[in-house]
Amino acid sequence: MPRPYEFSSMTTLVCFEAAARNASFKKAAQELNVTPAAISHQIKALEMDLKCSLFLRHHRGVELTEKGALLFVVIQRGFETISETLTQIRERPETVDVTIGATTAFSSLWLTPKISAFWKIHPSITVSQVVSDVPGMTSRCDLTIHYGNPQENGVEYRKLFQDHIIALGTTRFAAEHRIARLEDLLKAPLIHSSSNETGWTAWDD
Repeated sequence: MPRPYEFSSMTTLVCFEAAARNASFKKAAQELNVTPAAISHQIKALEMDLKCSLFLRHHRGVELTEKGALLFVVIQRGFETISETLTQIRERPETVDVTIGATTAFSSLWLTPKISAFWKIHPSITVSQVVSDVPGMTSRCDLTIHYGNPQENGVEYRKLFQDHIIALGTTRFAAEHRIARLEDLLKAPLIHSSSNETGWTAWDD
């Protein structure tokens, strides 16, 4: 199964960041409570993985190469973001102030980035998510964002978006299956998902 991120070993990245920030393998070793030889070993492993030199070794210390400096800036920025997020999580109370239900796509592509921005403005408010593509799985939520028509009694609905559905295809596909009008699609191979639970728009609709 492919990895979602093309990372080198996290141990090598941590050692590299400490060595680059301190401009010294010895100081990095003291900070991480390991030996300078261990730091040197991790840096060599990272350089072998990246197939380039990250440091210029001098008698009294080390100096970043151009690629090393580029990597250091990116790693430091990432570590700072992680550190800030961990600090926010530690300081945030365990109680949940509001629970939001949403579909997988809506949560990952829109809601989660918005919540991160919201926390920066309102760090004392805890927001939790229930992510599900199956209707009825968000009953314990304070509010939900999902597909459908407002039909349930006693629940307040607000329309956020309206889908505009169109059929897309290449000119080659249209030529091969002789598609010149909408009805011609019925004679072409159509891939769809059938489920009584979702109520999503299908080809028949």
